Amino acid sequence: MDERIKKIYQELYKSPRSKEYFAELFEVSTKTIENTISNYKNDIIYDRKLSAYRFKNLLPQYISYESFFKLFQNSIGNNVIKNDFIEIGKSISLDTSDVLMIDTSTLSDLAHRIILCDIATNHNCILEIEYSGNSKPKEIKFIRPHTIISTGLTYYLYCSYDEKNIKDVGQHRSLGFNGMGAITPYEYVKDDRFRIEQTGNAYGLYEKDRFVTLKLMPYSANFFKREGLLQKENFDFVIENSDGSILINMYYNSKQEIINLVQQWMPQISIQKNLELKNEIYSIIQSNVEALIQT
Repeated sequence: MDERIKKIYQELYKSPRSKEYFAELFEVSTKTIENTISNYKNDIIYDRKLSAYRFKNLLPQYISYESFFKLFQNSIGNNVIKNDFIEIGKSISLDTSDVLMIDTSTLSDLAHRIILCDIATNHNCILEIEYSGNSKPKEIKFIRPHTIISTGLTYYLYCSYDEKNIKDVGQHRSLGFNGMGAITPYEYVKDDRFRIEQTGNAYGLYEKDRFVTLKLMPYSANFFKREGLLQKENFDFVIENSDGSILINMYYNSKQEIINLVQQWMPQISIQKNLELKNEIYSIIQSNVEALIQT
């Protein structure tokens, strides 16, 4: 596999590309590009509707290490080690002399589905998927993928329901990959942009105007700092007090996220400022504790 075709794979991961784009990139003729790609017709096709090359089935036989790592780096739970891998990834991306490739046939089915959906997002491709959430029967859904969300352990696809659905048209959802069955490309949309550059969790994307201020006592503050948790997208550092405690803003989509964190760390983490929210969350936690005692 020569370097030109490797770089073609790398470019096609980002978006469909025209013959002219590749000809200019490599400073060759469009005929040379056609000849180069012709040996990979089982993986790459020319789409006349898009006037561009794209991957035939969304899941290519090869993916560059750089693309793979960017997609899966959030699976590394330890933030210190994750930062090491990020630095390694930067070094690899700067070295343009050789593109490192991964054979996707060696990867798990979960990785296949995530790669497929990420490419569909980059290619503005409506997907037809089988989905079963919360123990419900499988349903066929037509979705527009917007971004891949990772909690470190679980991956979700943030998407919206296309107009081809019978119900919930236009609504946005976070669908767990573990609930997905067959995923099929349905239609490529030209002159559109499906990707949304935001972060979130199973409940949706984080909105910067939806947050709660938390006080972390010295023990929990030291743990969060030591484990690099304050580097996560849903936390913003506010201030450190003289006693070693810190204030942070936590972005959330569901109050259950706040309940889970405060309940896990009580009494080391407390809610500040918003008295109404504080009373509501504490009341739920108190009920949970009472129910536990009675069990």
